[in-house]
Amino acid sequence: MLVEFATRHGFSGIDWSIDPSLSEKKFLSLMKILDGFQIRYHCRFHDVDVAFIDQRGQDSLDLLIRTVDQVALAGGRHMTVHCGLNNPTSAGIDHVRAIDNLGILVAHGNRNGVAVALENLTTPLTSDPRVFNRIVAESGAFVTIDIGHAHAVKDLHPQLEIYDEYIVPHRERMFNAHIYHTELEGYGHIPPECLSDLFSRLETLSSATLCDWWVIELMKPEEVLRTRVFLQSYLDYRYPFPVSTI
Repeated sequence: MLVEFATRHGFSGIDWSIDPSLSEKKFLSLMKILDGFQIRYHCRFHDVDVAFIDQRGQDSLDLLIRTVDQVALAGGRHMTVHCGLNNPTSAGIDHVRAIDNLGILVAHGNRNGVAVALENLTTPLTSDPRVFNRIVAESGAFVTIDIGHAHAVKDLHPQLEIYDEYIVPHRERMFNAHIYHTELEGYGHIPPECLSDLFSRLETLSSATLCDWWVIELMKPEEVLRTRVFLQSYLDYRYPFPVSTI
């Protein structure tokens, strides 16, 4: 269904959420369906977190190392992971363990030609840009910036320029961005109503010149298409020459 939608509406790239229950054979077979698209990979794995301080941390690392191998076999070069996913109390996770295990994962990715990026979330550890920045800096991870998540946590850090805090320190390591307005508990991702909802964040994001993958992370087709219109308007303003959109 996603492939049909992307084809019908002229999207050239897909950010694919991996199903960790698939065997390597099934995963590689499924990826053949995506021939002709640019693909990057999203590891939204529940109860998988390299930041767990108990055996779950090692188990999570092992699973993600195998995932790097599968992504590499499929010809993939980018993979996004998370710390603190679906863990609003940060129970059982630790930033030092996150740094150590993520560093191992990133190094394995580098050896196999896969850039492993950490995404900021609305939950600890990465809901605090200062902690996020430390994990990225000390693990060597690349960055996937979610501007909707950043908007959702801005009131938790009123003393900070939240978008600058997340984006500016990692402009040379930021490869991916997730684009929508904000996230609300119980509702999920909320689309922008107009370009001004996104404009200041897109201006900051544009300083990350290596970030050439903007994912409209919304579920409803009409929201995706309307948001693409806003993004194209912004790109026409910022870059008054032809660019490829994904």
